Amino acid sequence: MIIITNQKKLLFAVRALEKIISRNVSLPILNSILIKTENGRVKLAATNLEVGINYWIGARIEENGEIAIPARIFSDFLSNITDENVTLKVQKNVVSINSDHYKTQILGMETKDFPIIPKILKNSPFKINSLTLKNALMNVFDSIAISETRPELSGIYINIVNNRAEFAATDSFRLSEKIIELKDGVSGSFILPRNTAVEIMRLMESLDEDVNFVVSENQILIFGEDFEIISRLIDGHYPEYKRVIPDKFISLVRINKSDFEKNVRMASIFSSTISDIKLKAGKDLMEITAKNSERGEIVANVACEIKNKPFEISVNYHYLLDGLKILPTENVVLEFTGDGSPLVLKGENLKDQTYVIMPLRN
Repeated sequence: MIIITNQKKLLFAVRALEKIISRNVSLPILNSILIKTENGRVKLAATNLEVGINYWIGARIEENGEIAIPARIFSDFLSNITDENVTLKVQKNVVSINSDHYKTQILGMETKDFPIIPKILKNSPFKINSLTLKNALMNVFDSIAISETRPELSGIYINIVNNRAEFAATDSFRLSEKIIELKDGVSGSFILPRNTAVEIMRLMESLDEDVNFVVSENQILIFGEDFEIISRLIDGHYPEYKRVIPDKFISLVRINKSDFEKNVRMASIFSSTISDIKLKAGKDLMEITAKNSERGEIVANVACEIKNKPFEISVNYHYLLDGLKILPTENVVLEFTGDGSPLVLKGENLKDQTYVIMPLRN
């Protein structure tokens, strides 16, 4: 194989792939990136056996071929050269990489042991803008359960119905939902693994284009002009999470998000081992308190507007801050739904995003 290609484009593709590669002692081939000429372009591929990524770049191909090259060494080398173009030449598993100022050789591996990344037919895809997709995933990501005691909660539930996609995640302590509109009239639901969501968000970081989704029985294909992500899906039945979201409230508070967040962080310094803070909503002020037998205590006040009766509730401040982080509005709304019932956070006049926190017992 002999190819000449742009250094920046090659490095971008390598960085997109190397994130899914973890050091694997038992299968060294998984530590590598497959480079292969294909249909007039150069294909780069990597997999960790759960997620596979294919990426294509343009190149001048003087001789076809393929090689598996250690990802970390390849990436570190490309990151430190500034020449516009690089030439890759493969002879007997040795990759010679030459540019105007550098000549190097990296020992590669035969590709016969490289795992086959499944192919999914690109039938009946539905489209989502890359930035919209990244935003939707980020909005619910923190609520994914880290423990896999209940595997169905260790991913993001995506339900497509009536030309919209509902993204949801819960760890049983808090719940996030984000709804986006779609152009396509497809329908269906699936659970996207946490690690796959991470890779999708990384790839969407620098894109602004429509990406396509194709869902098979237990796998998903996400593809754009130059890339493909193939991943397994989580098998299982996602809980009826909408039942957890209250449809009525007893009291409602409107509060400036920045001031509220600042004072929650201040109160968190004095929270106990269960990370609890107390919110006490009055006529014009939200009182935020925390007490720690070893550190001391705090009372912070933030101006607010309340509808209906005053209330108080104890919550985990980590969950509260995670919810505030994803709401993009200047003011936020807190809906109190009763003692022992969930606290609902929403952006002011924002109907496509909901965040629910289960209260702590006093």
